[in-house]
Amino acid sequence: MNSPSDFEPYKIQDSGSYVKIRYRVRIVGGPSLKGASELETMDFVTGYAHVIPGLEKRLVGETNGRKLTFDVPAEEAFGVRDEKMVFLKKIEEFHFPPGVKPFPGMEIPVLCNDDEGPGSVTIKDVREDGIVIDFNHALAGFPLGYELEIIEARPSRQSDVCAEWDKKTDDDSQCSCLPHEMVLGEDS
Repeated sequence: MNSPSDFEPYKIQDSGSYVKIRYRVRIVGGPSLKGASELETMDFVTGYAHVIPGLEKRLVGETNGRKLTFDVPAEEAFGVRDEKMVFLKKIEEFHFPPGVKPFPGMEIPVLCNDDEGPGSVTIKDVREDGIVIDFNHALAGFPLGYELEIIEARPSRQSDVCAEWDKKTDDDSQCSCLPHEMVLGEDS
């Protein structure tokens, strides 16, 4: 005989749930980032840090078919801006291809010894004494507003999870090399 719990919809867990959403995201009080004209679709497995923490946190306990609207504070999105992550570096430390002139807003690749650092940084200013670079994420400091519908929620299957995702370090949240140890704009 079936019990009432056999008919309860699956609730998203903080780890091991496959989730598929249709969504629109914007900077609170600002422009849309995704889904402005048509909702975007995204899927992920909870517990692997593939989406911002505040989005995943607000989906835990929710079920398939739910339509939600909420804001995620900067601390739970891409973090708060940290002015200690803005550096003036000597021009000689950069390796631009011939003919490429750096400019404010330019994103440049960054290499770290162990693949844990950011993939790129943004040039904030070009001065005679060097280049000001910003290691903050471009959306750091901004709260994000979501409008979404959960279109699928279920326990994840082995085929939903890549083997590399299970190879976690003791502290996934920290880059293991510091900005002064990174090589700027050079492929080695």
